Amino acid sequence: MDARNTPRWGLLLLPFLALGCEGIAWPPPAAHQDTAPAQAQEPPQVVDGAATPSDADGSTGIDGAIAKYIKRMEGAIGHGGRRPAAPPPGADGARYVADLEFPPASQPSVPGPAHDEPQPAPPKAAPSAEAPTDAPATPSAPLTPPVLTDVAIHAAPGFEVTRPEPGAAEINTALRARSAPTSLREFLDQVPPPEQASFREQLDLCVLRVIAGQYEQARAPLSLVTAEQQELASRFVEALIAIREGHMGDLSAAASAAAQELAKLQESLRRLSDLNVPVLKICSAVRSYGQYDVIDPPRFVAGGGEFVLYCELRDFVSEKRADDYYYTKFDLTTTLLTRSGDSVLEVKDTDITDRCRNLRHDCFIPRLVRLPATLSPGPYVAKITVVDKLGQKVAESCAPFQIVARP
Repeated sequence: MDARNTPRWGLLLLPFLALGCEGIAWPPPAAHQDTAPAQAQEPPQVVDGAATPSDADGSTGIDGAIAKYIKRMEGAIGHGGRRPAAPPPGADGARYVADLEFPPASQPSVPGPAHDEPQPAPPKAAPSAEAPTDAPATPSAPLTPPVLTDVAIHAAPGFEVTRPEPGAAEINTALRARSAPTSLREFLDQVPPPEQASFREQLDLCVLRVIAGQYEQARAPLSLVTAEQQELASRFVEALIAIREGHMGDLSAAASAAAQELAKLQESLRRLSDLNVPVLKICSAVRSYGQYDVIDPPRFVAGGGEFVLYCELRDFVSEKRADDYYYTKFDLTTTLLTRSGDSVLEVKDTDITDRCRNLRHDCFIPRLVRLPATLSPGPYVAKITVVDKLGQKVAESCAPFQIVARP
């Protein structure tokens, strides 16, 4: 640019500086005139002093504005990560120098007005000799499609699983319709035989058969049970049958028959029960079952003495033998213990046998205990251990007493 063009540039810049960008319609240069429609852009704002010439020929002012524009673009790209659009066609470089405000990277940019037809991209301006060329954009890595690794299936609320209906249609298959049972007997006839049922389930079925009057089927032996359970179930079924048939004929005879069956049932329960010692007393004399004189309080003078232990037994096992007698056998061990649990006396009685024509439900055993003269004053305990040899059961019981000093 020579000195002849200086007055021309001064006349051109004078209205620009006086009125600003809004009042001047800058004529587009002939080099940028084309038929492509210009894209809608925000109105630019003129930076103060951006186009003011600083030398005589005016070249430094325009070049400085362009350099400042390039520097602002580089700063905006560094901070916001977005590059502004190229100047629209028909706009001069000095005219497009504007104070653009770039939105932050976290905020979406405001889209431009929609067009019915795709707009051609504006031509890129030739890079200035002083401005560096932009580096090629790095292509973004392709997104990896999601991979399904695990699937959990849950039934929807209220969802009912449909099962195949029994008696579905099949080819060449016999089929019979069952009517609803009208009585307990019909219901029991339709019940399939139990397979590996428990003792309780089999006993329940026997009770139902007794109620239905099917006595022979109720008396059938159970499967996979012990001998004691089989005997208990049989006695229970016979007692139910006797009670159920008690309303027919003579009521007294029916009651007696039911009592006999209940006695047999009780005997079966006694075999399964533990040996019981309901009464153990320190007495001065024992006359018979339930007839004894209790020493109260049980105190004895040191240096000797004696008392009788009265022991009642229940739930033992008796065995009927060929001579029609019921036999019962016990082993009895009597022990005297101190407060600390030390034994001071032990007496054993083996093979205590009872022989009776009738079946006993309870009995008693008396045992005379002589106190050692060496016992010192203090509290003691008389302990008995009874073994039912036929029923293989054991029971224990204790009775306290006291030794006092001689006055």
